[in-house]
Amino acid sequence: MFAAPLVALLVLYPRPSQALQPVEIFLAGARQQNPDELEARANLSQQEAQATSTLGRVLPGIGARGSYTRNQYSSEIDIAPPGQPPQPVTLVPRDQWDGSATLRVPLVDLAGFRRVGAARSTAESAAYQLGATRLLVEGQVVQDYYQVVANLALVAASRTALDVSREGLRLAQARYQIGTAAALEVDRAVADVEQQFQQLAAAELQVALAARSLESTSGVKPDVLSAPPLADDLHPEPELAAFAAGLSRLPAVAAASASTRAAEKLADAQRLALAPAIAGTFTERGTNAPGFTANDWSYQAAITLTWNLDLTSFADIRVQDAAADGARARELRATLTAGDAIHREWNTVVAGIARSRSARAGREAAAHASLQARERYRAGTITQLDLLQAQRDAFNAEVSRIQADADLVNARAQLRLSSGHSLLADSGRKGTP
Repeated sequence: MFAAPLVALLVLYPRPSQALQPVEIFLAGARQQNPDELEARANLSQQEAQATSTLGRVLPGIGARGSYTRNQYSSEIDIAPPGQPPQPVTLVPRDQWDGSATLRVPLVDLAGFRRVGAARSTAESAAYQLGATRLLVEGQVVQDYYQVVANLALVAASRTALDVSREGLRLAQARYQIGTAAALEVDRAVADVEQQFQQLAAAELQVALAARSLESTSGVKPDVLSAPPLADDLHPEPELAAFAAGLSRLPAVAAASASTRAAEKLADAQRLALAPAIAGTFTERGTNAPGFTANDWSYQAAITLTWNLDLTSFADIRVQDAAADGARARELRATLTAGDAIHREWNTVVAGIARSRSARAGREAAAHASLQARERYRAGTITQLDLLQAQRDAFNAEVSRIQADADLVNARAQLRLSSGHSLLADSGRKGTP
């Protein structure tokens, strides 16, 4: 009962922290503040209201009308036979009041009834589209989040590389002072330190840009002082068929299917418009100028038949048939796109596992080689160029490991989102997985 207020409190008033918030905080923030989410939600409300409006057109309705007229002259006649008491009848009173109320009841409106079904299908499509939009937004949030994590790790690696370069500079200076190294080695070490400064500045820029993108997508300002560790046990995913089994139930596919049903119902409604519409009306009228009826109140009941047939009727049928064909094509495209996304993300995970395993092994080997190169340079058995190359290799290997692990973790999340599984536990509304 208190889960939703608690999540909202965490999103709107995040407490200061020293590390990047969990990804769930950003997902919950996007659910409340992302413009695509808000637009899809508004569209759903609009379509639901439109469906109710369409239903109201085929239900009984009542209308009322009243008027007051001030006449310059009144008009009366006496209809009493000669010799009888006067029987004045007011034809036009000076102050004339008229009022009426009409009850209209559609009796036969086949096209209207079919349009009601089409409007309901359109609202259903909007509900599924809301779920599809939420999955897309979550996917963008997750991608931005792990890019921030990777960039923060890259900043940490750049600072470590900078410390290593500074240590190399101190070592070169020490060797130069004792006469075992030339001034060229000191200049190279200084240049290497400056290069690491540039890499650190570039990494910090990427953090700022990625953090801004994450904040725009989720509405939550990330704390970028430090990042959680990138960890993955490299376990394989279930078979591809397990993710593609519920393809027809994915929100994007279900939304396209509902849109197709709505278009087909509109095409049926256009054909049914060739049949006449029958409605009944009952009107009660009151006036102080009844004329010769001599009754202030009177009613009128009627049954009306409306039928129209012209060239536009047949053209409109072709228009709706073409619209239905287009909706079927869009449904097919949505199905193929969803299937392609699942296939792409599953294979991305497979490749990501291999890439991460290789990147980790390369990182360990390069780090070990860099450590050995530093010791051998200190002992004078290798040149400074060999040391600098080993340090650059170690840094590049660490960068590759960071990006490979970030891509793998992101790909696992994208695979679940593409198969219709939200990363938030409170996705219970219709249209959400």
